[in-house]
Amino acid sequence: MGIMISQRYYILNLLFKFGMTKCKPVATPLDRNQKLDVDFGTEACELTYYWHLVGSLIYLTITRPDLSYQVDLLSQFMQIPQNVHLDYAKQVLRYVSGMMDFGILYKSATPIRLEGYTDVDWAGYKVDRRSTAGFVFSL
Repeated sequence: MGIMISQRYYILNLLFKFGMTKCKPVATPLDRNQKLDVDFGTEACELTYYWHLVGSLIYLTITRPDLSYQVDLLSQFMQIPQNVHLDYAKQVLRYVSGMMDFGILYKSATPIRLEGYTDVDWAGYKVDRRSTAGFVFSL
């Protein structure tokens, strides 16, 4: 027993919004050996389309931390995206289309422990230093 957080409905809307409802799923979000660069010599893609796609993928990483690296990589090209960057963003969508039911499961039997850490010296600001370096809450 527990709570499953999934964004299946959001993914379906994303696929519809970007015209990829009938796309063929892929096993990996991006090629491991593929290096993305600023200048591939291809023409620039539509800027707002790329922004919307990558922004939507950023929101999706809330429940899909496995996409964090790929989405971070794609977001580095927000100023001058090219068609090759758009193709890779669409490949991430194709990956997600095959894994719509994935999410985060919070089991009810597991105690929740929330930990946080702070900068002890507040970046060298002596007036507002605190003596505690971290905090722990148990629920």
